Amino acid sequence: MSLKTKILLGVISLLVLTGIGLGVYFGAFYAPNGEPDPDPDPDPVVLTIYGDNSEANFTLTELKSLANVTGYAGYRKSTGTIVGPNLFKGVLLTNLIAEVGGLSAGEELEVISGDQYKVTFTNAMINGQFPAYDNITGDYLGIKDFRVIVAYEMDGQKLSTSDGVLRIACLAEEGEGYLSDGSPWVKDVQTIKVISSASWNVFLYGAINDSIDKATFEAFMYMNDEANLLVYQLLEDGRTNTYEGLALWRILALFDDDDPYTFNETLASNGYSIILKNALNESIILDSTAVSLNESFILAAKKNAIFLSDDLAPLILVGPGISEMQMINGIDRIDLEF
Repeated sequence: MSLKTKILLGVISLLVLTGIGLGVYFGAFYAPNGEPDPDPDPDPVVLTIYGDNSEANFTLTELKSLANVTGYAGYRKSTGTIVGPNLFKGVLLTNLIAEVGGLSAGEELEVISGDQYKVTFTNAMINGQFPAYDNITGDYLGIKDFRVIVAYEMDGQKLSTSDGVLRIACLAEEGEGYLSDGSPWVKDVQTIKVISSASWNVFLYGAINDSIDKATFEAFMYMNDEANLLVYQLLEDGRTNTYEGLALWRILALFDDDDPYTFNETLASNGYSIILKNALNESIILDSTAVSLNESFILAAKKNAIFLSDDLAPLILVGPGISEMQMINGIDRIDLEF
């Protein structure tokens, strides 16, 4: 190789090495605009809670510094699959709401994930009143008490990537072997908002004209230790859905005569028509003699622990006393024809 060639190769090598060195230097320490890269936040905000007039932001470190609860929890999918139980650790949802002033009458919570999936929690749900299932068989056990937490650990470790940094978990009472439905278990929780209750009204036309709203319906379901509450499981498209509601006759008692506290059995035995209608102008007609004191006709407001939405809301008729053709959804009006 000639001297001239050796010199040329040496210059090229020097340029390449220098360029690489400079590229590594500037790429490692400088952003594209030439400014130094800022250090990443080692403890970013992972949860924002919006109250009526205040806002609270929490890093994971701050959440872990709050009073925590630990307990076993799991859920049953509508397919029947059991997930868990596992040992979860986190902060009670009620305690987090208190950080922004709590809830007032007529307010609910909207729990929002990173991909904007939303679940609305009513007062009963926030306080952990959910259908419960056996943690081995998945059999329905009735309405039981849960502790709803924003969890940040499972089995002593941070949550999985698919769960996000935070998720909702519904803990069974200590030492009890039951699970909740999977619907309230929102993954990747990033935002919680106090919102005005998204209410509805079902209009009642009979001996007197009246209506019942969402909050009243829910209170009616859970009053007297859930004495009025009816739960019905229905297999739909390979999934077992759990509906919660009230016997139709209990709603009829509000407007079948001028006494809104007592169902008029005598009037029902004489026979009148009960017409259930929805916003699509669909309707079905039932006979009072069949419905009288019969808890097989259920007006359901919840499906898998969550209030009905979209075309199912506000109420759907389910139960062993009706046929598939009678299972009308979106009920927003009930008429009595004597």
